[in-house]
Amino acid sequence: MKRCAGANANTSCLRVGRVLDLLDALKSNRGKIKQICKASGVAGASVVVIDHGETIFKENFGYRHIANKEPVTSDTIFRIASLTKSFMGACIDRLRAQGKLSLDDLVQKHLPDAKSHDPVVAATATIADLLGHRTGLQKADPLWLGAGVCYNNIAYGVLGKIIAKITGQPYHIYLQETILSPLGMTRTVVTKDNGLPENSSLAYSTLDNGKPYNVPLPGSSGSTAMGSAGGLLSSGNDLSKYYKALMAAWSRRISRDKEAVFSDISWIFTPLRIMETPALREKSYTSGWVRSQLPTTVGNMGVNPGLLEKMPVLSDGIKPRLALWHQGSLVGATSFVMMFPETESAVLVLTNTMALNDAADWIGQLLVETLLDSPIRNYYVGFASESAEQALKLYAKLGRKVKAGRAPQGPGRPLSNYVGLYVGFAGFFCIEVLNDDNGLEILFQGRQSQNYSLQHHHHDTFTWFMSRDEQIKRVRFVSYNPALYFIRFNEEEGRGITVLNWAFDAGAPGGEDFFKQ
Repeated sequence: MKRCAGANANTSCLRVGRVLDLLDALKSNRGKIKQICKASGVAGASVVVIDHGETIFKENFGYRHIANKEPVTSDTIFRIASLTKSFMGACIDRLRAQGKLSLDDLVQKHLPDAKSHDPVVAATATIADLLGHRTGLQKADPLWLGAGVCYNNIAYGVLGKIIAKITGQPYHIYLQETILSPLGMTRTVVTKDNGLPENSSLAYSTLDNGKPYNVPLPGSSGSTAMGSAGGLLSSGNDLSKYYKALMAAWSRRISRDKEAVFSDISWIFTPLRIMETPALREKSYTSGWVRSQLPTTVGNMGVNPGLLEKMPVLSDGIKPRLALWHQGSLVGATSFVMMFPETESAVLVLTNTMALNDAADWIGQLLVETLLDSPIRNYYVGFASESAEQALKLYAKLGRKVKAGRAPQGPGRPLSNYVGLYVGFAGFFCIEVLNDDNGLEILFQGRQSQNYSLQHHHHDTFTWFMSRDEQIKRVRFVSYNPALYFIRFNEEEGRGITVLNWAFDAGAPGGEDFFKQ
């Protein structure tokens, strides 16, 4: 390095020195990240750290294809799951800046045929309500995802329909033309109709023995009904372009060009719903982002809070600063991003595995504390090991809960009495019950790929519970909600069994009734 001379050169040297020190600190985490991946059962991961608008650290771990020993690179394409949601926020903001919609617009203004179980919600829900997950409706996410989460993915599916209605083109095409192509994001996939590009990762889920198990890639992409909620695929290098552009727009704050990719960026980050009350520091949801003031606990979007008694405080001891973050979780993927727009800095983590825990979260928090030079550091390797062990213990406990109260004798009526097609949600979802040589089985949406054996539990209640490894091999998002695994049949006097009740959502007491056709 050349010798520094003069005031400006001295400032530049200080900057270079800081970056080199930070780079050394980030590199020192390689061993810890490998340990987190091993403890969690992660097949492959890609990380990126941005500092003052520049990528200063990129590192990749493990394989995108284990059997072929093909390594992960910064161009490897992963499922990014709910990191997709911020792209919806960017698209909505683009239309808002052009005067084509308002966040206060009623959903029915753009989708007059939109219906809801609750007529008040149907008549009053706004675009902001959908963006902020604040409709108050039950989530119904298990109907398509296989497990509940803390927000409503279906709301973002509706937003995709609104964009299509306003623009006259499918949401994924609008996204491609207005956000992805202008930013040069050539490794972000909005549709899988023509297959995936080279250097795309396989999908894995982790078995009880801690080994990643190759599962089929989920069928959804950005072009499907739920694609706007979690269907995009992208790489570390490509997503870095997007986050850099967002943070640069934040620094600029307001652009007078209505055709700019990002105009008044503050609209995207405006709080729409408070997530924790009371709270010493802010934690709110925006248009596909969580706003938090560090130091605080994060990780609310993933599974880790359910696996530890208490989440660690991130970056304890630093001066308060604004963080914008999100997580993604689907079969075959977990992801984490946290931006610090005031300094145009960010941490991004992508994995190709639904692990025993949310490894992307632990890796992301580790790198954030390094980036911010936190005076108090957490031991994330230990948290990864503890949460992975707890996941297995919780599922064993779940099995005991499901088995409790099981009657030794079979049902008091012939199995044929339960057979039939049961329809709920005004025809939106159906459950078919069949009887073969092995007993009863259910088919969600009548699909053979979603058939599960029903075992009698007591009276007219059956369970479709299975081992955790079987859930993994059936490409399910593992849920620890015992009610999810019970099917209850109800009879009507003089007509026999006419109703099937399924409590698929822990947040919807009483479950949903499906009526025999």
